Parts: sequence; structure tokens; C-alpha cells
Amino acid sequence: FDFDGLILDTETPLFDAWQRIYDHFGLPPITVTEWAHSLGRGDDDPELLDPAARIVELTNGAVTAADVQAQRRRVRDDLLDDQPIQPGVLELVAEAEERGVALAVASSSPWDWVGGHLEARGLHGRFPVVECAGAGRPGKPDPAVYLAACRALGVDPAASVALEDSPHGATAAKRAGLSCVAVPTELGRELDFGHADAVVHTLASVDVAAIRSLIGRPAS
Repeated sequence: FDFDGLILDTETPLFDAWQRIYDHFGLPPITVTEWAHSLGRGDDDPELLDPAARIVELTNGAVTAADVQAQRRRVRDDLLDDQPIQPGVLELVAEAEERGVALAVASSSPWDWVGGHLEARGLHGRFPVVECAGAGRPGKPDPAVYLAACRALGVDPAASVALEDSPHGATAAKRAGLSCVAVPTELGRELDFGHADAVVHTLASVDVAAIRSLIGRPAS
């Protein structure tokens, strides 16, 4: 499982938080296209959008990036408090556990972010392995986190399936040798997932058997 957008929709609250801050400063909003370009990328990716730096530039240094980030965190955290676990996640995890399917989280976000949210929602113990970017490990679209997750589980990537919400995440999974089922969020619905093995609207529409049947079929 990817984390951001797949288990918990952290992307929409973060996007909305930045939009509120841009509006506060009277600045043009970030476009969905700009935001989507960064979905799934690691924090160290040079192509990652830096909304705080843009505010500093557009306000001619009237505020610092640290101040802007502090405002963004407060707004984002308020919005995140109301975010439920994504539809179908709990049911799919429970079925996988019952069937003895090995589970892991592979994320571009840092461990404290992913682990903290899993813990707060009672999910931490449900995933024996949580592999994240950071400490020299690159984020997606690099395959490192998926390769690390498969090693930790002792499974063959070619016999594994990644569940992803972003094209960059799907790229990471395919580069690591996994099959990939894409589950885009609202922000990512119009993006290109042609390299995924299948695309579904929500995890609530699939079970373990359905996911297995999707692998090897053209994306749809």
C-alpha cells in the first residue's frame, strides 16, 4: 500500500491548506495541474513544487518560508483531523490478513508522518513492514521504497502488487518489478495511469481475488 492518498487522503487537505494561505496573501491559487505534477514525489525531489518559496518570492520577502510553513501546518492539521481512512482500505486489509497475504506500506513521505497517522488510526500493527523515503533513500518515482518493502517481507516483487494513487507511485512500483493497481484521488483522476496494470475508482470495489484478476489486464 502507498500511504498518502491511498490509505488516507492527505493530498486534498494539504492542497486546500495551501489554497487558503495563497488566498490570505491575495495571491493566484496553485493550479490542480501544478499540484498533480508533484503527487507521489519524495520531499528531496528537485521537481517537487515549493509553494512556500513561491509565496516568499511573490511577496518580495515580506514573510519567511518558515512562517508560511507554520501557517500551512496549522491549517492542514485542522483539515486532516476530519479525514477518514479511504473507502475499502480496512476491508481489504482484513481480508488480506485472513488469507495470509503479506502487507506493507511503501511511501515517499518520512516515517514519522506515515507512522504517526497509522498509529493514530489504529493501523500501525496491521502492516508488519513500513518503508519510507528519507535518510538517503529516495522517494518515488525511484523504486527504492518498494524494493525495500519486498526485501523486508521476504517476497518476490514479481509476485507482489502495489496499490497507488499517483502516476509517480505507479512508476516506482513498475520499476521495482511489481504489478500495480491505481486508485486515483479526485486530484489525480485526470492524470495518466496508462503504465498501471489496472485503474479502479475505489478500493471498496475490489477484494483480493479481484485484484489478482486485474493483474495482467490492460489498464481501464
